[in-house]
Amino acid sequence: MNPRTNLRYLLCALSVVAVTGCGAVPLKQYYTLNYLPSPSRVRVSDSAWPCVIRLRDFNIEEAYDRPEIVYRQSPFQLQYDYYRSWAVKPSRMITDLVYKHLLTANLVSGVVRRYDEGPKPGYELSGMIEAIDEYDSQELWFAHLALRMTLTRIADGGVLFEKRFDLRKRVYEHKPENVIRELSSLLELTMTQAISAMDRVLAKEFGVALPPADTSTSTPAAGGTR
Repeated sequence: MNPRTNLRYLLCALSVVAVTGCGAVPLKQYYTLNYLPSPSRVRVSDSAWPCVIRLRDFNIEEAYDRPEIVYRQSPFQLQYDYYRSWAVKPSRMITDLVYKHLLTANLVSGVVRRYDEGPKPGYELSGMIEAIDEYDSQELWFAHLALRMTLTRIADGGVLFEKRFDLRKRVYEHKPENVIRELSSLLELTMTQAISAMDRVLAKEFGVALPPADTSTSTPAAGGTR
């Protein structure tokens, strides 16, 4: 039987005991994605591009737009963990981390969240979170993150960069906090790849010759993250 299913039975049993006055109701636990962004290792230019990006709040698929952490035991069914929730709305949580990563990467001279909070932006970065969940497959656990990002030129609506990321990583120690840790690492990998790609398209915008593409941050082969 799936370890996560065993946990469900245990929680139900504890709830029954609580109703009869013989035990305590399990406490809800709250989680958040977290990682410390590091500057990109390889950049077309050592300096930030002289432009401002406006970061829009990411959208999220309706099935994931809720506080309960989502887990799956089949491709056709979503389940919600009542006792484990996000401390912050998933869309806001991911947007905040994207913002911090952009600032740390020093990709551009400025990043704003609203048009009225600083220099006028020339570009807009938007995103759609398609999935953020735990996948339990018999004895195997995986962290799964899927999202799309789009960089648009505000002046004419031209799309400079658009990519879908769909990454999964095995969780070897079956603890909920380890799932969150791996989801955090998947978001960091996604942002590292996205910033590298946006660096190259901005180089073209400013007429800078491109060096050969760096493949050191490409997605690892099956068996790790994919």
